[in-house]
Amino acid sequence: MAQVSASHGAFDGVALVIGNADYRSVARLANPANDARAMAEKLGGLGFRLHVAIDQPTSALQETIRRFAGDVSGADVIFVFYAGHGLQLDGRNFLVPVDLAKGGQRDDLIAVDLILSAIEEKAKPDAAKIIVLDACRNNPFSDLFHGADGSRGLARIDLPKPAGAEASAGYYRLVAFATAAGQVASDGEREHSPYTESLLRFIDQPGLEVSEMFRLAAGDVLASTNGMQKPEYLVQTSRTLFFRPPNITECDRLAVDARNFIGVKGIAFEDIDAVKAVPACLDAVAAEPESARLKHNLARSLEKAERLSEALEQYQAAADKGHPAAINALGIMYLAGCGMAGPDVARALQLISRARDLGDLEAASTLTAHDLLPYLSDGGKATLAQALGQAGVTVPGPDGLSAAVGVFQQQARLKAGGLTLETVHALKIYDTVPAGFRCH
Repeated sequence: MAQVSASHGAFDGVALVIGNADYRSVARLANPANDARAMAEKLGGLGFRLHVAIDQPTSALQETIRRFAGDVSGADVIFVFYAGHGLQLDGRNFLVPVDLAKGGQRDDLIAVDLILSAIEEKAKPDAAKIIVLDACRNNPFSDLFHGADGSRGLARIDLPKPAGAEASAGYYRLVAFATAAGQVASDGEREHSPYTESLLRFIDQPGLEVSEMFRLAAGDVLASTNGMQKPEYLVQTSRTLFFRPPNITECDRLAVDARNFIGVKGIAFEDIDAVKAVPACLDAVAAEPESARLKHNLARSLEKAERLSEALEQYQAAADKGHPAAINALGIMYLAGCGMAGPDVARALQLISRARDLGDLEAASTLTAHDLLPYLSDGGKATLAQALGQAGVTVPGPDGLSAAVGVFQQQARLKAGGLTLETVHALKIYDTVPAGFRCH
């Protein structure tokens, strides 16, 4: 698979960034203008030429879009970001300008498919095309359009099939939605919407492949909204894409995890040569202090060297940047009490569950692979029975615990398999977890 890098002048990138917040005829939205400004700043820092429209009336917004469409012909990477009200009519998605009046007509809206068509028509066959729609807030304009498909969310977009010159040149299309088709996304209670906040967190991390970045952002929103908002993205690609390409280091060759997107063969934990890896990774992190991947490499190396408190610090640093494997490893450290006074099972399972939500397969296995019931003390079994009762599950005597756990798992839509860590987390019976977990 080919790899394309886009970073700091090494590519020709152009971006259209629209933020519509100050609506004239309905309540003002709190965050789209903030979202658009922050996204424009990030994209500008990555080397994109910018066409920015913040609260522009329809005519000015249409002119900004025309200028952007005229600027895409030579671009290697084309990025469109929209935050604001959006709606679907007859299966088509529309952006809602801030000056749409109560008597507005369909022609007063901005059709998403027309923007996409202009890009497809004018862009190079091998240009990467990325569309981000943080536009699924509840639609207060639905009463204006009798042909609307409903007031909730946007319609799913079908990507065109690569053909001809595009297919041979290497293609990359990605369309991202703040939430699932037909659903409503939150505008957020802080400075940014939950989805844009997550994108801003990941978008300029060095060495992070772009489609992986959108996957991480989706998992981050799922976790931060307690499953209420489920972003979606459609990707069609024959190659990898980096906004900030990875600088492959000796640290990577000695300690990178198998789950990487930088084209390096991963090193199993037991195969890490800590004597070589620790100094190499200390140097790499010093040179690239913002790299979550390198911090995770260093943490693995320190753990292998049994320098556990230092490993804990580096796992935390990588986890703070959203690195799924680091979040899982940090959870395991808390579960086993490595590098600290003792285990903290509640914190451990919060971390491991978050890593699972971000797509970490090892975390998913940790949560569901072990039945702890045979290892419970009598007190632990009593605590379990009480928690099941509080959850509305009857326990038919001490010999019925296993069956009652199965009933609870079915009701809570958890994976069956005895008293798993996932079930412990759902029941919040952290004190029942027996000691004996290892750091790695």
